[in-house]
Amino acid sequence: MTAPISLPASQEELETNLPYLVNRLANLGQPVQNRLLAQSGANLVSLRALSILHIEDGLTINEIAARTFMEQSSTSRAIDAMVDQGLVERRIPDHDQRRREIVLLPAGKERLEQGWPAMVGYFETLCEGMDEAERAVTHKALLKMIGNLEKMRRAAD
Repeated sequence: MTAPISLPASQEELETNLPYLVNRLANLGQPVQNRLLAQSGANLVSLRALSILHIEDGLTINEIAARTFMEQSSTSRAIDAMVDQGLVERRIPDHDQRRREIVLLPAGKERLEQGWPAMVGYFETLCEGMDEAERAVTHKALLKMIGNLEKMRRAAD
């Protein structure tokens, strides 16, 4: 028999809930990241997309959305803006005339290179006071949680 589930009675008790803390970290972190990236002309959405295209160029908007954990509509608007800025372009590959791929342009790679140091600095600030062992345990735990959620998502599909 499992123990009855009790609701948190205080803020301190709520902060023992790991999913709450993960969400809080993300919600606090995204505006900070955007402020840091604004200095290079980027934002978190565009930097995620540019990073993915740097690793694997020629993806569709849906593929970029899946890899960046963004909604398709947000990804589409971000890609439109990046096309207008000359960071990426749309292409139709010769092998599939129905496919619309997004391709990283030199200006997009330059924007990524300009913005990436801000992300490294953000991570270093985020992990201040943590030794390598703590960082490794955190990394491993987060990857396990992501894997568990992916299993749940697949089971629901």
